[in-house]
Amino acid sequence: MNMKEKIQAVSAVLLLCLCVGACGGQEAPAVQHDPVDHSSARVSYLGPEGTYTQEACGKFFEGQGTYIPYKTVGEAVQALADGESGYAVIPQENTIGGAVIDYVDTLIAQTGVSVAGEVELPIEQNLLVLPGTLLADIKTVYSHKQGIAQGKEWLEQNLPGAEVIEVSSTAEGARMVSEGGDRSCAAIAAAACADVYGLEVLAPGIQMNDRNKTRFYVLSRDEASTAASDRIAFIASGPAEELPALLSGIKARKMTLITIHDRPLKTVLGEYNYVIECSGGSYESYKKLTENSRFVFRYLGSFPVR
Repeated sequence: MNMKEKIQAVSAVLLLCLCVGACGGQEAPAVQHDPVDHSSARVSYLGPEGTYTQEACGKFFEGQGTYIPYKTVGEAVQALADGESGYAVIPQENTIGGAVIDYVDTLIAQTGVSVAGEVELPIEQNLLVLPGTLLADIKTVYSHKQGIAQGKEWLEQNLPGAEVIEVSSTAEGARMVSEGGDRSCAAIAAAACADVYGLEVLAPGIQMNDRNKTRFYVLSRDEASTAASDRIAFIASGPAEELPALLSGIKARKMTLITIHDRPLKTVLGEYNYVIECSGGSYESYKKLTENSRFVFRYLGSFPVR
């Protein structure tokens, strides 16, 4: 065998090895990211200063990094997509208000992001007012729709005649009351907003449930991690009639369903995007779940919960 023939033979062997690896002869290595450098993290979130989302940022990133407020969740996630931030934190579910559907829709629409982490934050809603305001003075209450939903029963019992106005965030309501200087106005927001905006807590803990929590996703542009972690999340898009089989598959693989949100696929009636989060599963379990299914799947990642 001459030198040219030897080179051709070696090349053929190398090509065969590559084909075996690509065709399933061995598992692809897990996509595992280095731990987040909290000190250098740039995080976009729903502002202004004082929102629960900012508090969730502080909890996940341990008070380090730079937190950049945006007027809407859509803008905060778009900032991530555009490279203005390295992470975006968004609310996705509340004990009382349920799925925050606008933000779930944002997650579905942004196909270039993955879920890098989750924060579960206890939520205490408070009625904030200008100093010296009495309950009898209040005619208008501002808050985010989740704050309104969580304080609905208290408002009905204590301020039945007040006009309730939805704004972009709980902190935005507090800012409006502060800058408006009108004692007939109040906001439902975090107690921290009182310090930020020079307000007083007139009524603490007005939410309907003392175990009230909100779940937040930490989003990234990195490829979705497949390494073992606390939770995995994915989107299954397709007909509702296939959902029982999917849920049976989750149970059969000893995965525990944590949450499921359905949003219309906007094609025909009865077809949905199901945003699903599970514990006790692995990427391998997820891959098995997708086999022979009529759903179209999008893997969001495996991630820690804090």
